[in-house]
Parts: sequence; structure tokens; C-alpha cells
Amino acid sequence: MTFNINRYKEVEYEEVQYDSPKEILDGLNQLEGEIAKGMKELEELIG
Repeated sequence: MTFNINRYKEVEYEEVQYDSPKEILDGLNQLEGEIAKGMKELEELIG
């Protein structure tokens, strides 16, 4: 006979708060701009 602790352990769930879709898209757009800027700088360095 084996005991499984998960069978007897009480599970507690925490509510997770996410940013709004608009905030997520704004952040992605900002990152995309930073990436594009970095790529342009690299292109200028290599010719």
C-alpha cells in the first residue's frame, strides 16, 4: 500500500492578475522598436 500526499494535501489557488491586452501590446511594440533600433545599429557597424 502506497500513500500519495497529493491525495490528502489541501490545494490552495492564488488569483493571478494579468495586464490588460492593450498594456501587453504596448509593451511588445516598445520592445519591437528597441529591437529594430539595435538591428539598425548593428547593420551600420557591419557596413
